[in-house]
Amino acid sequence: MVPPPARAALWLVVSSRQPGGMLVRKPDAANGVAFGVGLAGADAAELGVTVTAGEPHAASSRVVTHPAPMSARVRTDGKVTSPRIAERSRLSRYRCEDNPRMATRSALRVARLGPVHAGQLAALIDREPVNNVYLRSELRLGFEAGDWWGAFEENELTSVVLGWSLVVPYIPDLETAAPLAQALAASAQPRMIVGHRASVMALHNAFRPPRPARELRDPQPLMTLDRGDLQGTPSPDVRLSVRSDLEGLIVAAARMHREEMGIDPLAVDAPAWRMRMLSLIERRWSWLWMRDHEVLFKAELSAWTPEVVQIQGVYTAPKYRGQGIARAGLAAVCASVFKDVPRCSLYVNQYNVIAQRVYERLGFKQTDVFATVMY
Repeated sequence: MVPPPARAALWLVVSSRQPGGMLVRKPDAANGVAFGVGLAGADAAELGVTVTAGEPHAASSRVVTHPAPMSARVRTDGKVTSPRIAERSRLSRYRCEDNPRMATRSALRVARLGPVHAGQLAALIDREPVNNVYLRSELRLGFEAGDWWGAFEENELTSVVLGWSLVVPYIPDLETAAPLAQALAASAQPRMIVGHRASVMALHNAFRPPRPARELRDPQPLMTLDRGDLQGTPSPDVRLSVRSDLEGLIVAAARMHREEMGIDPLAVDAPAWRMRMLSLIERRWSWLWMRDHEVLFKAELSAWTPEVVQIQGVYTAPKYRGQGIARAGLAAVCASVFKDVPRCSLYVNQYNVIAQRVYERLGFKQTDVFATVMY
């Protein structure tokens, strides 16, 4: 197991259940366009925010902020809240938490993030290292690996979104969801939002005009396994994938994708799919179990940090299911990871009872809840 190289693949897979995945491409020039975006009138008046973007990968040097009118705030039972934001929170089954700063905060601003923000960004997402493992892993690749947007109150970074067609948010301050959604919508059209449930739903409900979801996978239990808690016997036949495995891995991963998403990635863009699988092999993020030149079992990583990894794409060929292959195969993957990293994580659809049972028997425990929105 080694950290990822300094270059990110153009195609990414994020699992919405295990096994699972979705193929997405980041737009070619989304990170090089400067523009100014104003929020819709009611939202701008309520939030007191101007959305801005400057040179790519750098702080915006000219950001105009406007004080939020106090008339936009209401008090109910001694609590200061924002009616439109509270409504979005109710739609996502989350309430805006009591926040005394809302009565005094004067302005919010949103800007594209760059290297100058690296320290603040790392400090923010490190607050929840497991929930934010994907963001922390991508940050290790540098700002060229994605389109990072941040919400600031004065000079403090309070929320962040990594966006292309795949969007991964961390929005502990739910009031920043609306300006972040506006910035994303102007930069690129998200195809999928995935991450911690509160952040995902807040961002989804903040798009104006509203974006109807093609599919909502909610809830998705986030499960973790610590070194020393692994149960079950790892299969000795599971190993890291190598270049000579590429053809078999391409076929097995495409079958998994069709089963999970109903889309054949080889029909959509076979060269890009091949590039993605090769990237996983080169990163040493792919494991498989072969028999008679056929992939019985495979699994990959979607994120790597020194503290925790995120596992994706756990797949057993249909004719080998129900034989303990998944448990022995995943035990081997976790055992391999534990040589370098003390914790494994993954997330799974609530209705996928069989997969959850496999993970629980290996020692995985639910620690939080994710959600996925597909457009």
